[in-house]
Amino acid sequence: MSPAVTREPDRLEIRAPQTAPLVALATGLVGLAAGVWLLLSGGTASLVLGAVLVVFFGVGAARAVLRLVRGRPLLVATREGIDDGGSIVAAGFLPWSEVGVIDVLAARGGGMLVIGVRDPEAVLSRATPARARVGRAQAGRLGSPVVLPPTVLPVPAAEVAEELERLRPDAV
Repeated sequence: MSPAVTREPDRLEIRAPQTAPLVALATGLVGLAAGVWLLLSGGTASLVLGAVLVVFFGVGAARAVLRLVRGRPLLVATREGIDDGGSIVAAGFLPWSEVGVIDVLAARGGGMLVIGVRDPEAVLSRATPARARVGRAQAGRLGSPVVLPPTVLPVPAAEVAEELERLRPDAV
């Protein structure tokens, strides 16, 4: 497994690679600098475009810094359940009694990890309204609101699914 994955006998922790937030931070800072330069160069069009760039890239840079500082794991699994921080709904803790089928669906760039939940609406009720809308659409297409795409996972989804099944209490 990757260095972004910590595997212990009764625990699996998956973190995002640090390269993604670093690239986002660098991009945000370059965009922010361009926006400030446009603001200082004068002219109505430059002021408007500069303001848009400062807001857009400033928010992106701030989010990247938070991801670097906070460093919350994408997924933590134990014998008690799964703590999801990497899907669009960021479902939080799901005891194994709430978890259904764990599946891997084909996707561009690798497999998507789909963690089936027995009551999707209960999971979506814990998400923000915007995330819940996206989660409902995902559940309609993929069968669950708890989906980790290959762009998020530092290791193949099939490997994670295998580890999750190993930790599931009824698999012992």
